[in-house]
Amino acid sequence: MHKTPTAPRSFSLQREWSGAFTLMLLALFIGAAVTVVGVRFVVNEMEAATGRLQDEYGSVEELTAALDTHEQLGHQLLAAAPVNREAFVLEQQDIEALFGAAAAVRAADEGRPGALSAAHQDWQTGLEHAGLWGDQLRNLSGINVTDAPAFAAASSTVRTQLAAVQQSSLQALNRGLVDTRELEGLLVIGRFGLFVAAIGATLYFRRRMVKDLMRPVNSLRRGVLKLQSGDYSHRLDVARRDELGEVAVAFNGMAAALQDSHKALTYRATHDDLTGLANRAALAERLLASFEPDSDRRTRHEGLLFIDIDDFKDVNDSLGHQGGDALLAQLAERLRASVRSHDLVARLGGDEFAVVVLDNDDGTPATGPVAERIYEALSEPFMIGNRSLRVSLSMGVAQRTAETADVTELLRQADSAMYRAKLGGKARYEIHGGAAAVVEPVETGRVRFIEQ
Repeated sequence: MHKTPTAPRSFSLQREWSGAFTLMLLALFIGAAVTVVGVRFVVNEMEAATGRLQDEYGSVEELTAALDTHEQLGHQLLAAAPVNREAFVLEQQDIEALFGAAAAVRAADEGRPGALSAAHQDWQTGLEHAGLWGDQLRNLSGINVTDAPAFAAASSTVRTQLAAVQQSSLQALNRGLVDTRELEGLLVIGRFGLFVAAIGATLYFRRRMVKDLMRPVNSLRRGVLKLQSGDYSHRLDVARRDELGEVAVAFNGMAAALQDSHKALTYRATHDDLTGLANRAALAERLLASFEPDSDRRTRHEGLLFIDIDDFKDVNDSLGHQGGDALLAQLAERLRASVRSHDLVARLGGDEFAVVVLDNDDGTPATGPVAERIYEALSEPFMIGNRSLRVSLSMGVAQRTAETADVTELLRQADSAMYRAKLGGKARYEIHGGAAAVVEPVETGRVRFIEQ
């Protein structure tokens, strides 16, 4: 077999690999130095941005919580509930201090102080219009529940403004992440120039960059965008225990805190603190949904029960407000047990409750049977500490029909029927447009204590 003669060596494989290895080591060293410096800078920027966000967000979150508590006390004052007015005024001063502290936080958003100032002014104006600001409390007397909707609307506006300030903080963090792209471009150009003679090293470092830097940074950016869009359940994968891993852990902690805060705020906005029932806002939302054109409840109408405890003042006078609160909490449990799973029980404030009752499957109203079950639930006395007592309820029933114009009309009908039941002797329920039914077996309209 003929063999082709071997040509003499023109290159030394050892020298080539030694030279390539030396070049690769040099490129790795320079590239690693550039990478470490660049990554350190990126991490420092993100850590600084995260720290600023925590300061900005935390100050507004504390302010929002204080405003929520103050608003609840304001509604109690409008309802003539016993509230320490001096403490209420001192809380206003504390909240003003929180506004000042939030505005003093250094922020990338130059409009933050102005937005907080506007929210501060709107908050004060809402209190002034409701007669709850400072010295105005001296002249506040009687029940002023007619001012409550405007006061609640003003408070909602302030919360919206503060939420916008928090959103601006998230946007500032996102802009800080976007600014790191300039450094990213410099790193890519430097790598390309250094690794032109060593394609293998270039590919190696590119793979390392994609795996160890770009993916975590992009993952963090996507996480920020998800937070910005309101998806507080998003979490980052912590693939490496390095600076970027620490940022991912910090991000996850911040996202968890935001999620918990969002859930807590949402719950407080739709539930009563004392009883855990839905509040007036949740009731209005449920009723409004049933009037939407595409709602499946338009074919199954809903009825509304307005419930008021007869002579509830006697309970507070005899057992104190703690005893009154205990009675409200126990009554809330009995109301829950008296309705069906798809009905809604809400506390409107004070000793007033409401129940939204969905019609039966055959289209017949279910308000009557539900009302009867509620009264049956009063057959057993309430135990408040070591005292046993019976109470009666006055109830107004309004049944929604095809002619019911809107939620306001349905609420008015139920409220009017409840007051007619009160005027008719209490311990009864009255259907709007129908007759009253006396169902309370004990003394009509009275709180009766049972001796042990």
